[in-house]
Formats: sequence, C-alpha cells, structure tokens
Amino acid sequence: MTVTGLTQEIKKDFRPQNLKEDGKNVYKTHQVSELDILQALEFSGIRIFKFNLGQFDKKYAFYIFTDEYLDGKITKTDTLVAYSNEYHYYQVGSEDYFLDYIDQIKIFTKEEENKLNLKICTYAMSTDKELTYDKTNDDQFYNLRRYINTAWKPDKKISLLVFASSWEDKKHGFQRFCGSAELQENDKGTKELLSSSPHYFLISYKAVPEDNE
Repeated sequence: MTVTGLTQEIKKDFRPQNLKEDGKNVYKTHQVSELDILQALEFSGIRIFKFNLGQFDKKYAFYIFTDEYLDGKITKTDTLVAYSNEYHYYQVGSEDYFLDYIDQIKIFTKEEENKLNLKICTYAMSTDKELTYDKTNDDQFYNLRRYINTAWKPDKKISLLVFASSWEDKKHGFQRFCGSAELQENDKGTKELLSSSPHYFLISYKAVPEDNE
C-alpha cells in the first residue's frame, strides 16, 4: 500500500495589507480613491463635515445649537452641545496629561426618511442627535450646505451647516433648490437660498467667556 502526502511550504507573506485582508482582491482597492469612498457614503445618505474654529486664547463655555426656521422666522431653538472648548490629552509614553483648546468640529450626517441624524465630535466629546421634519408635499426634498468661514468670535453665534428644504417654482410647477454651494454670512447666494427655502435648520456654535455665564 502506497500513501502519498502533500506538504505546504511556510513562506512569509509580503503582500500589501489590503491583499492580506482581501485575499482574492474582490474589492479592487487599488482602483478605489478617497473620492470614490466619499461618493459611496453620500449615496448611502452619509456625509462628513469638518469645520476649522481657529485658535482659542483661553477657556470658554462652548455650545452648539440648531435653530429651526419656518417661512423665515425662528420657530424652535435646541442646544445640541453644552461643554467647553478645553480637552485633555496624553503624550505618547507618558502617564501625565495636558490641556489644550479644540480647533475643529466634525459632524457626520445621515439622511433618512423625514430625519437627519447627526454625530457631532470634538477632541473632548461626541454626541448623537437627530432633526425630524415633515414634507409639505411628496416632491419636496432637503439639501445640506456648509459655511466656509467658521472661525470663532467671542460670544457670537457662528453658522456651520444648513439643512434646507426645496421650494416650489410656481411658474414651472416643480421643486427648486439653488443658491451658493458654500455659504457665507451676508453673501448674495446665501441670502437667496435662506429667503427662498420655506423650512430649514441652521446649525451653529458659540464660545461664551466664562465670566459671562
């Protein structure tokens, strides 16, 4: 009786990490760019926004708000975050921690039926919130627009994001959404968008000196 056996050679795997994790290269990661990933996320209703706050000079009470507007008037204000602009961190290899001030806000958004989910992050905290709304007709839709000048000013609300509804083009009978893709205070395109949209949420932040609390 003859027995035939097979032996496997042990050989160091020098393939790139992506091929180790996807051995048959199903996802073709060498062909996928960061833009592709962001577009796929947006297709799933997910977007990522980062806002530069500039450099703080001292500790402030730190708030993030949402103001809901209907026909150009505020109908509701909610405080999404009540914290401070301070955070602590550890240096690598040290058990001592140090303090500094945040310099950015990161907001993840996910659009679902009649709802916008928010995940708001700074170096110091993260929180999940949601905005809900009702459409006035089946054709109405909502869009997100970001502000580009978001550096802090003491005791002043700084706009970050707008989640705004489309509006009816009465002449042609369809829903329209136009205006600047990136918003700025006192900008013509921004004013056009906000004055035309019958319903929108404005997300903003405010750094308040602690002696003003």
